[in-house]
Amino acid sequence: MAGRDRDEKQKQREPERELSKHHVSDGLHLRVCAIIIPPLQILLDNSSRDGIFFLSSMLYLLLDVLFLYVPLINEEAKCLTLDKRVKIAALVFRSVGDSRYLIRIYVRIKDGWVKSPPLRKLLGLAVCVLPIPQVAILLILPNTRGSNSLKTLTVLNGLVASQYFPRAYPLYQMYKAINFVNVGNMRSMKRHSLSFVHIRAKWMLNIFGYLVASHIFGAFWYYFSIQKEIECWIYACKSESGCEFSTSCVQSTHRSITLFKNLCPTNPPNTQVFDFGMFHDALESGMQRSTKFSNKYLQCLSWAIRNLSSFGSNLKTSASGSENLLALVFSICGLVLFMYLLGHMQTFMQNVGRDDNIRVRMKMINFRLILHEYGLFEENHEMEKKIKLAIKSKLADDGNYIVENMFSILSLEEARSFVDEIKCALFFDKLKKVDGLQHKDDLVLKKICKHLKPVLYNESSYMIREGEPLDRMFFLTQGIVLIYDSSGFSRTVEVEEKNVLYGEELINWVETASSQESNLPFSTRTIKSHSLVEIFAIKVTDLQREVSLERHNVNNMLNDIEIS
Repeated sequence: MAGRDRDEKQKQREPERELSKHHVSDGLHLRVCAIIIPPLQILLDNSSRDGIFFLSSMLYLLLDVLFLYVPLINEEAKCLTLDKRVKIAALVFRSVGDSRYLIRIYVRIKDGWVKSPPLRKLLGLAVCVLPIPQVAILLILPNTRGSNSLKTLTVLNGLVASQYFPRAYPLYQMYKAINFVNVGNMRSMKRHSLSFVHIRAKWMLNIFGYLVASHIFGAFWYYFSIQKEIECWIYACKSESGCEFSTSCVQSTHRSITLFKNLCPTNPPNTQVFDFGMFHDALESGMQRSTKFSNKYLQCLSWAIRNLSSFGSNLKTSASGSENLLALVFSICGLVLFMYLLGHMQTFMQNVGRDDNIRVRMKMINFRLILHEYGLFEENHEMEKKIKLAIKSKLADDGNYIVENMFSILSLEEARSFVDEIKCALFFDKLKKVDGLQHKDDLVLKKICKHLKPVLYNESSYMIREGEPLDRMFFLTQGIVLIYDSSGFSRTVEVEEKNVLYGEELINWVETASSQESNLPFSTRTIKSHSLVEIFAIKVTDLQREVSLERHNVNNMLNDIEIS
């Protein structure tokens, strides 16, 4: 009947479990969709909205660079045109991606920004949604004209590059959160596994940071290479009187195409005529004139990865100050990313080796034998799991730690949370069989168990001497002891029957003695360790406190009954 009832209850719970699974699955799908489609983030709760916002920011940070690939060079007319397909894709992704900032502003105002709006955060979000690349790259750059165009290009470059800082800030926050979590201070039993996960996350995040940096620097390399050729056009136009410079392919201006081709050769470039510096390879490849996006993207990404990994040492710059500044930033970023990546890679490999060492050491420890020796194995599988976690956490800190007995387990800082549980499992049933404690309340026996402290005695150490006051009661759990008295009687006791009790005469003494440690009974025998001995001892003061406290409570109850 019990089995049938259990089956019926399980059948009743199955629809609830299925509903719960569907609910979790729907929530996961919504989060994934909210990363790709930011307007859905308004449907999320506050606890998950921030994490989804960070992931969405990482995704759309990668897509923002599409604007830098929009400009194309019309080699025949020596003017600037736009790649329509990349332009449409960039505008769509930018418009969809910017909605996450509008939603974030709305949610922040709704949650309390109306009363005390943090101006710095509000300005940061506002800057992120400004259409800087749309205006600078799609409108101003293709229609630049006049002798002061270089100043215009410098301002545009500053605006486009500066907006990447607030838009990349969520990536920095996530990077900081993962890199600066101090797992070592956690008191959890899972500290080692958490540490390993965080180190692996740091390593993967740094590789991702390397790729993101290469992705962005490669796009800017392409964008600045076009501007470098425009700079050459301006230089060529100044060398001829009456030349009117313009990047537009629509506006009709007076300029010599032949002059541009002679003074700005790109295939191949001629450094004697004009030095294109670090953009020499980009212009020679002719990718600025190609509409094959995948080819130019992979070329730029490959160039950025190779130069970041070499800290920009292979960059050959011209005398241009802005170009040298760009090369300096490139080199510093490559060095910083490499240092972080190398450091976390080294830490990751060390932890992999330490994890392998822990697995080997855990296999060498016979947990079942240790627990079986103390009578804990058959019915304490949860205890075994807790002990294994504590030992694993200790081995993560000290790979040479040796586990021999229960003392080596209970002395662990990591085992502090369940030490009392182990003691009760070891001695509670034993105490219930001791004369004088058989009728004690279970709570008193559990308190006595908690006061039992593990003690180790080396070989040939005196544990109790005959004629000395008996100040403690203890269980002998491991080892061999020699017991003798002045009459010549002696015997050797080997722990065959587990948890042998000594000093049980103290139980009768504490029942009648006063609260002072006076008139303690004297030991009638000497107990000496014959090998390494492990005991669990309780001081007479602790034993007397717990027993007398129970007696005091019983007397108060009797007095209350008499009064009533």
